[in-house]
Amino acid sequence: MTTVKFGTTVTLPSDTEIAMTRTFDAPAALVWKAFTEPALLRRWLLGPDGWEMPICEVDLRVGGKWRYGWAQPDGSSAFEMHGEYTEVTPFSRIVNTELFEDNPPGVTTVTFEEVDGRTTMTSTMTLLSQEVRDAVLATGMADGAGRSYERLGEVLATL
Repeated sequence: MTTVKFGTTVTLPSDTEIAMTRTFDAPAALVWKAFTEPALLRRWLLGPDGWEMPICEVDLRVGGKWRYGWAQPDGSSAFEMHGEYTEVTPFSRIVNTELFEDNPPGVTTVTFEEVDGRTTMTSTMTLLSQEVRDAVLATGMADGAGRSYERLGEVLATL
């Protein structure tokens, strides 16, 4: 399966993985900054339009924790996710665990590859089973992530 959501290519590299790839017109150091600084994350990592990110905690080091929380402005809906960084290679790669509500844990690997001042970001989620992978896809996660990455491109253009 290969689909494109808001300019982000979504593929299924294996029975337990979801990969999302997008190229940004910005150097890897700038894309990295947008992925790791709470003030910038709050501007783009929002999923569908209309959400806010009141919780954004980042302790970017191996063994450091992260926690994100989203909410609707009217208070009608909110959710959180959190995890721990297991690999941090500046401007190149971030690997972290991911726990979302009562769902089984996963591991997310984000890579940043720069060529001629443009950066291709690939975020690969590895889940426990094909059933879990398919359940994650069924939530509309790819649409929300695609919109977030589209928004990230807009933010990068202003930096």
